[in-house]
Amino acid sequence: MEKLKNLRKLYNYKQKDLAALLGVKPKDISDWELNKSQPELKILRDIAVIFGTSVYDLLSNNLVTTTSWQPWNTDKRIDSFWGHIGILLYNSNVIKWYPVTSATANRVERVLHDDQPDTQSKILAVKTLNNRLLFINKSKIKKISLLDDASDVPKDWELPWDGYQGLGAEEYYNLIEEYFFNYELFCENTSEKLQIIIDELIKKNRITDDNVLELINDVYIYFHDNTTETISIEDASALFNSIMDIEFEISRFIHFEDLNGEIHFIPRESVGLIDTPLYLYKTGFHELSNNE
Repeated sequence: MEKLKNLRKLYNYKQKDLAALLGVKPKDISDWELNKSQPELKILRDIAVIFGTSVYDLLSNNLVTTTSWQPWNTDKRIDSFWGHIGILLYNSNVIKWYPVTSATANRVERVLHDDQPDTQSKILAVKTLNNRLLFINKSKIKKISLLDDASDVPKDWELPWDGYQGLGAEEYYNLIEEYFFNYELFCENTSEKLQIIIDELIKKNRITDDNVLELINDVYIYFHDNTTETISIEDASALFNSIMDIEFEISRFIHFEDLNGEIHFIPRESVGLIDTPLYLYKTGFHELSNNE
């Protein structure tokens, strides 16, 4: 796990420091970094939370995204919190703000600078640090803003409850889902210390059986006339397929199947912003990859 070594050095931890946090031996850290062995899932989750990331990012070939603000980071394999992207819809005076990483902010700025009048792609996809995957219809919005965290807060600053830097780590969203929908598995694969943290996080933010879908499973459709529709998704693979259709602009209609089995067909041109759950999308990607 070369990523573990990179993160540890970025956070200025010695092997013995990280070992103490995880309750293991320094030799275990060395073995993991040298790929001589791999930690069990309980420890991987603890590592993800310590470094503000996810088990998915630790084990995949993708960049490691972290919710920590680290402007001194020069490691291109680690992508840390930068600031916020704001989307202003037509018929609205309120900007919707989401936390993003440095690489995401740079990509958005580059894409918009290079966008030409005859550009075929109208959809801009953006991953956020509060578990959202956004699809912005560039032709159906008033404005996109980028705000460095070092800048002053704007007058219209309104954030969702987890909108500053997310919950602190992407892994928290996966853990909350498991807590509510597969508690036995949650207890089996989560350290006692992290179980306590999740329990306190749920109580502090008043997450309940009645509203957990809003955090984990709900898709929000923001139409250009400033009306909104919420669709609760259960099937991660189906969500992944719907998102692929959106991103590659395959059809004139966007479609989602909700947890009741109803299929929603929505004209693409009527939509300004689609806000989907990032971790459910990643789960769908894994499910389809494993089936192949």
